Amino acid sequence: MKIAIIDKKGAIIKVENQVLKVDEQKIPLRLIDTIILASNNHLESKDMINITKEGITFLLLSAQGKDSAIVTSTQNKNAEVKLAQYMAQKNALNFAKYFVSEKITRHGGHLREHDIIVKIDEVLQSIHKAEDIATLLGIEGSFSRFYFSNYFALFPKVLHSGKRTKNPPLDPVNAMMSFFYMLVYNLITIRLLSFGFEPSIGFLHQPFRSHNALSSDFMELFRADINAFVFRIFDEKIIENSDFTKKNGVYLRYEGRKKIWGEFKMFTQMLEPKIDSEIANIRSML
Repeated sequence: MKIAIIDKKGAIIKVENQVLKVDEQKIPLRLIDTIILASNNHLESKDMINITKEGITFLLLSAQGKDSAIVTSTQNKNAEVKLAQYMAQKNALNFAKYFVSEKITRHGGHLREHDIIVKIDEVLQSIHKAEDIATLLGIEGSFSRFYFSNYFALFPKVLHSGKRTKNPPLDPVNAMMSFFYMLVYNLITIRLLSFGFEPSIGFLHQPFRSHNALSSDFMELFRADINAFVFRIFDEKIIENSDFTKKNGVYLRYEGRKKIWGEFKMFTQMLEPKIDSEIANIRSML
């Protein structure tokens, strides 16, 4: 993904002659496919329309990164993919088994990188024998509890409470996990749209209001990558406890966000071919 991240309070954003201008900085539109707006900026609707006409998608973030929205062109793509996706619902269990088994395999691999013994053969056999989605979710939930009990132990205790918390996150590690999960979930949604999928119709996860269930399905394949990334930025002290604020939850400060955007862009460059490969794989299975 060719991502431009704009996280400068009060920046004036314009489009002139196929060039995105952010205050005095200039970026040719041909070098961008996604713009992340992470601060309150000055952007007129006509410029936003002109940008989306070029096939560029906006990912809008709230001040603390708790909420997000995608703004893209209304052009529909690849109706035959959507039709095949709907028809594949009759085989939803097989797709769901793929997402859960891959999630557990990849999470197990992540723990083994830290010399933690993980035995997943029996878990994978249980997934293979599962007869419904509810059973799969139970297996996934049980393994997740085991995984997180080991994952949080990798960090100094001052950074975490020892368990997964969200809505709101209650410690720095959970805050970063939630923040990056949200970002990657939205980037997956953007990629699914570009491939012609309907993100709201999933196989493992169920549609609910504005939830993109298929994006959540694909997220299961990349959570281990994100968790490894979170560990690295703390382990290398790119961010520290002082970069967070505690108010109705724990969130990364504006100054802290500035520290991680460069790392996140490099992370997405590594992740993008994996995402595209998995999307192409699922499309071939429809």
